[in-house]
Amino acid sequence: MKKQLLAFVMMSSLLSAQQEFTDLKIKNYSPTVILERNTDTGGFTQGIQSRLLDGTNNWFFGNLGGQYWLVSKGNHENPMLTISENGNVGVGTLNPQVKFDVAGGINIAAGFPIQLGGNDLAHGLKYKRNNSDNSLLDGPFLYGWTGGGLGIKKDGIEFNVLSWKENGNVAIQGKLEAKEVKVTLTPTADFVFDENYDLPKLEIVEKHIKEKKHLPEIVSAKEMEKEGVNVGEFQIKLLQKIEELTLYTIELNKKVKKQAEEIEALKKANK
Repeated sequence: MKKQLLAFVMMSSLLSAQQEFTDLKIKNYSPTVILERNTDTGGFTQGIQSRLLDGTNNWFFGNLGGQYWLVSKGNHENPMLTISENGNVGVGTLNPQVKFDVAGGINIAAGFPIQLGGNDLAHGLKYKRNNSDNSLLDGPFLYGWTGGGLGIKKDGIEFNVLSWKENGNVAIQGKLEAKEVKVTLTPTADFVFDENYDLPKLEIVEKHIKEKKHLPEIVSAKEMEKEGVNVGEFQIKLLQKIEELTLYTIELNKKVKKQAEEIEALKKANK
């Protein structure tokens, strides 16, 4: 009985007084350190504060009120890592707005891609920007959808800014500006210069223009407005018409030269 009383007194003394240890080891099947408060209300921070020999605070690990658990440098006012009670995780921010909120840039080493998955219809990367009152505004949203593809859109607007289907097709809502565009499509229109090519008679071309109001084998303006234009195919068709026009010009040039020779011969005969 005396031994039990002595052990109880020693334990009470240990718990009620601040003790210093060079090392502290807790060995158990499921070791757990419990920091139990003496009240259910009030309070600000509860956790572990590391400190240097000169009394300077180093790192703080613990919770801020009942809303956040954080890791901070010096004290709770400089959070490096924050977990809110709703499960949001923040890096460099005390109040994470989404599941993973980073204040600053993210650097990803080569060979380690970002993988995004889920059962939602669309998932991806959303750009946020600060408003004048420090609130967050939605910016462009880079997303993928379950049907297969990648796109960029602006929240609140139904149409996509850009969509890239898994078959390789790309759709852009707006203008495309580039310093150089290369279109690879075969065959070209060099078949026009083949000896067996049936060059349309100009009379037939003239008749078609009067009736259809556009060149043969070239779609009408109304159809272009409705269906759009395949740039590669359209360029080949235009090249075909230019090559046909070149053949017409060569043929006309031969006739003009022949007529000039005949006129010169008639002049000599008249003299």
